[in-house]
Amino acid sequence: MALFSDETNQTARKLSRRQMMKDVNGHKLESLIVVSECLKFLKDDFLKTLLENVNFVEMKDIHWVLTVPAIWSDQAKQFMRQAANQAGIEDGLLSLAYEPEAAAIYCKDITLQKKVDGPVGSLETFDSGHQFLVLDCGGGTVDITAYEVETKDKLIELCPPSGGPWGGTEVDKLFLNLVKEVFGKAVWCNFAKSNMRDCLDLLRTFEGRKRVIGANNEEKVRLLFPRELFDEYEAHTGSGFKSALGVTKARDKLIFPIDVLKNLFSQPLNAITAHVRELLRKPELQEVRTILMVGGFSDSELLYQHIKSEFTGINVLRPHDAVSSVMKGAVIFGHSPEVIPERICARTYGIACNIPFDSEIHPPELRQVCDGIEMCTDSFQPIVRKGEQILLGKSCFDRQFLPTCSNDKSATIDIFVSPDDNPKYTYGGRGDNVKRLGSLRLSIPDTSKGKFRPITVRISFQSTEIVVTAVEEGTNNLVSKQFDSLV
Repeated sequence: MALFSDETNQTARKLSRRQMMKDVNGHKLESLIVVSECLKFLKDDFLKTLLENVNFVEMKDIHWVLTVPAIWSDQAKQFMRQAANQAGIEDGLLSLAYEPEAAAIYCKDITLQKKVDGPVGSLETFDSGHQFLVLDCGGGTVDITAYEVETKDKLIELCPPSGGPWGGTEVDKLFLNLVKEVFGKAVWCNFAKSNMRDCLDLLRTFEGRKRVIGANNEEKVRLLFPRELFDEYEAHTGSGFKSALGVTKARDKLIFPIDVLKNLFSQPLNAITAHVRELLRKPELQEVRTILMVGGFSDSELLYQHIKSEFTGINVLRPHDAVSSVMKGAVIFGHSPEVIPERICARTYGIACNIPFDSEIHPPELRQVCDGIEMCTDSFQPIVRKGEQILLGKSCFDRQFLPTCSNDKSATIDIFVSPDDNPKYTYGGRGDNVKRLGSLRLSIPDTSKGKFRPITVRISFQSTEIVVTAVEEGTNNLVSKQFDSLV
């Protein structure tokens, strides 16, 4: 979640490769080191297990698929690719896959398999033309996408991915806040500093119970708490713990009223419900008849029953292995990336251009005179707009412009991105919701034609990442790259 950024929040700090991450005790380490070491551990553990069973496999024989939330920014995706590189995975052996896409691929695949093997009940609706919404509820983010089944091996995206930070860890945070209130903040902090393993055990205990809260009619839930926490409470207060906030003690267990624990879920559940309801009002999603719940948080019976009760006119499905559907779908995607042939662009991409200045329209601070002509600088000129259809590996979006001045020998092409449909300016004070993605520098040494040297900027989409190319028309002057958009 340290990599998640709300693109509509202009005060949010831009993601950096030097960004620091804090542990629970306040110690800091670069985020890139933390993430790359996690990936390296998983990679090395897999290779060790593999080589114990198949001793002739080399790194070049393995293609790695790294899953990311579909709502992540281009910077966050680049961050993950760089972390994987640092963990020893080469670019040529690495693909990034969107988590809800991977889940949709897997669920479509098991539907096909089960149709061959035998009846599968309501999953048989996944035939050509069927539209379904994927509700990928993970630990940190909730990703929501929608698809139509085109053929037995192709899914078409119906709308841009969306979602927010409403995953299962939000419930964990609220649970810890409740525990701090029950015991007192000072007691909890002293205990946590010296008993980190017990803290993790407590969270694992809650994780197990979190899935079944709401599955039956129990009025109270008993949770085992570390003996050391009660000792810390007694040392701090001078008396043993008995009760607080309706929570009582029985030996080494705390007894929580079920309503107290259910209340921990209300904030993320309400946010998820409101967002899904808003999406289902869109014209392009009027034919959606199935909600497919995947991801670890979808194992929560309370969340599952809540979604079913809120959307009674829609078939709500949850595979029995919802927690692993993303991982299994990512493997299928690694073998057959063409299963998702097209997407809907989730953002608007464009360039900063100078256009003729109009005092009745343009802000005065953007006025600039070049070659004797008044120009408005920092005008956002879109290349591909949010909501446009993208054929992966095929669609290219172009925008042509001229050099600012007749004697320019190079052109700097700044690429900007926005979650809005029609941004006007890229300038900080006027460019609301616009962020700079990266720059290309193109050499245009021949000035004999003055300003009349058209430059074409092209954006193409390769899987989950974009490639930008700039070329001076009629020449071999060309530059192309995937952006280094991290600072």
